[in-house]
Amino acid sequence: MRISTVWAQQRTVSGMSAQQSKLYSLQQQLSSGLKVSVPEDNPSAAAQILDFNKIIAKTSQYQANIATTRGRLNIEESALATTGDVLDRAKELTISAMNDTLNSSDRLGIKNEIDQLIEQLAGVANTQNANGEFIFSGNLSGVPTFVKNAVSGNYDYQGASEQRTLQIGPTRQVADGDLGVNVFSNIKSSSPAADENGNRSVFNTLKALSDALGANLNATPAQITGSRFARYGLDYTSSPTQFDLVGTGGVTASIDLTGQKFANIDSVVTEINAQIGAGGLGGDIQARNNGNNIEFVSVATGATSSIQINNTTGTFLTDAGFTDGQSMAGANAQTFQSQLGNVLTDLDTARNSILDIRASIGTRLNNLTDQESQNDKFILDTKTTLSQTQDLDYADALSKFQLQSTALQAAMQAYGTVKQLSLFNYL
Repeated sequence: MRISTVWAQQRTVSGMSAQQSKLYSLQQQLSSGLKVSVPEDNPSAAAQILDFNKIIAKTSQYQANIATTRGRLNIEESALATTGDVLDRAKELTISAMNDTLNSSDRLGIKNEIDQLIEQLAGVANTQNANGEFIFSGNLSGVPTFVKNAVSGNYDYQGASEQRTLQIGPTRQVADGDLGVNVFSNIKSSSPAADENGNRSVFNTLKALSDALGANLNATPAQITGSRFARYGLDYTSSPTQFDLVGTGGVTASIDLTGQKFANIDSVVTEINAQIGAGGLGGDIQARNNGNNIEFVSVATGATSSIQINNTTGTFLTDAGFTDGQSMAGANAQTFQSQLGNVLTDLDTARNSILDIRASIGTRLNNLTDQESQNDKFILDTKTTLSQTQDLDYADALSKFQLQSTALQAAMQAYGTVKQLSLFNYL
């Protein structure tokens, strides 16, 4: 086989170029610390590296969501703690206000503090985080949670109907707060002032307390009850004894027992039914004797009917006169005590609701901590696998670099020797 001098030199040069390319690649790895820096280094490993980085980035976002949620829940917890303090103080003031020895000035002093508590509670309900988001407004975090109605004086909910949730894991979401309507408005109430769903907001409860302390007593649809068992007849000659019965459609019959004496409850029932008939409600409402009480029942036909008792004045089903505290006379004292009694009940209900929500927040905070630990471990495991796939083994790389350097030097020496191989050197 004949080998030309040109061919031999070309093969030697090609060999040196290949050795230099390998040495350069090793130099790049040693300088970067990565054994796969571009896809051509290892296409399969490069694809895995991209997947690992995406997974780490996504899980890191979960961790950021956990931090955000924890911050909002901590702010809400603090706001609810303040709300509980406001309700506790309102309860103390309500109990004090029910004392019969207080005069109108005393009650007005309590009213002023209640009004301040209402404003404080409104501020708590509109709590914002460091980003200016209203934490009780749900998805509408840029909108104030409650706004005071200039006409009615009530605080109307303006937030969203859905709570915002954040992803904290591949299949796990957590609400980053509670809707203000559930915290401050949807409070179950036994008061006649409750809405059609049987709820009364804490704002309306405190407003009812403030109104009562200011002698602005609401006509309370309710039952009329006496203070003693009626055994010896009923005497209504000492004070006005009146009330209004309102039937379906708003028809009203005024009942007046003032100045009359009755031998028994049946006689009272007969008189009331006579006045019901005279007032045009004979076909709608009927009074009945029920033990020591008088009950009012609807006898109207149809799908819906209603009975309402308003504007009670005097003392019912008792032979004793009604006594009350200073500046609160007759039926006003009865209405006042009833109104404050409803306030007390609703304040207790609201306080229990706040405690339940705080317990829920505690559970969510624990869940965040658990998920955060899982995410940390997952990120660490993924980074370990990524390192094994991407990071350089310096001991191995340095050994290869030394070997490649030796190979290149041998190639260069071989080229020098081959270059001298020519017949012209011997002619």
